[in-house]
Amino acid sequence: MNVLIAMTALAVGRPTVDDSPGQVAEWYQAKSRLHRYLAEQGGQDAAQETAYAVAAYEHARALLRRA
Repeated sequence: MNVLIAMTALAVGRPTVDDSPGQVAEWYQAKSRLHRYLAEQGGQDAAQETAYAVAAYEHARALLRRA
């Protein structure tokens, strides 16, 4: 994964109020993948990155359940 490309895509593609729950969920899934990748790299922030990944994934799941 290219972290700069992923971060740029997340920043540029940030959901708006007009986006569907499915579109917002896709964004959170991408955010989860980025944080999971960063966690897998290890280091002192790995646990926090894992927590961010799980939170984003769970948020995406909740959005899809409500859609």
